[in-house]
Amino acid sequence: MRVLITGASGFVGRWLAKALTDGGHAIIDIGTEVDVTDRAAIGKTISGAAPDAIVHLAAVAFAPDASADPGAAYSVAIGGTVNVLEAVRTLPRPSVVLVTGSSEVYGEPHPDDLPLRESSALRPRSPYSLSKAAQESVALAYAARYGLSIVVTRSFNHTGPGQRPVFVVPALAGRVRAFAAGEAPDIPVGNLDVRRDLMDVRDVTDAYRRILEAQATGGVAVGGLVLNVCSGRSVAIRDVLDELCRLAGVEPVIRVDPKLVRANDPAEIRGDATAVQALTGWAATTPLTKTLADVWAALPGPTTRGA
Repeated sequence: MRVLITGASGFVGRWLAKALTDGGHAIIDIGTEVDVTDRAAIGKTISGAAPDAIVHLAAVAFAPDASADPGAAYSVAIGGTVNVLEAVRTLPRPSVVLVTGSSEVYGEPHPDDLPLRESSALRPRSPYSLSKAAQESVALAYAARYGLSIVVTRSFNHTGPGQRPVFVVPALAGRVRAFAAGEAPDIPVGNLDVRRDLMDVRDVTDAYRRILEAQATGGVAVGGLVLNVCSGRSVAIRDVLDELCRLAGVEPVIRVDPKLVRANDPAEIRGDATAVQALTGWAATTPLTKTLADVWAALPGPTTRGA
């Protein structure tokens, strides 16, 4: 397949490009990243490239960024998705499209709601989760109205080397690194006892590749499909910290920082991956220890106490 990726220069985009090329697919080089909110520009790009498949990754991906500027988040998630799909529907042979959404659309689940399935209630409350729920609705509406092959993922937490340090795992790794290097007297933390369905980005991009391949071979009916991309397991943030400290060779000295504690943080978020596994045979298989070791190895600066 010839695949066009919006947001290709981002964390997931870079790993996805590798997964696709390793799988024998060609990435369409569109040069400097095209702004998906520029309807004329993205339309010209898609019509000129006429890709077999599109992965729409472009988004305001960090929830606090969306809260700081909701208008920008909605513009990219809603307007950008409309622009991409308007271009797709006018192609002589419409591309199959994968729109990457978020498990944040489920909101704050009650323990009885777990594991979260595609049929679970949506309770978006933050600007980020609202933008992703709206994006999902746009994509499914286009699929139904124009008979397009569109899959929307509800992707759960994922991390790996190269993720921005504002996200929880690289942020925590950076604080452990500072402590291990003697640059900080302790490790500031938030709520360590919450549990999250946490995957390796390489597993997630493998899922995206498999979904695209299923779409391209007719394994996904036109009209729109929603799929959880999740491991089906949850891990406590405390376990993440302990493993990072093991890698650093230090015993953790922690300090709860109120600024890092999220109000009404759900005790656990965990998804059900039955549907994506049935469609593609995919499962998240990378051990958390490997993911964290790779994140740790990618950190800048010394990673041992007193180095």
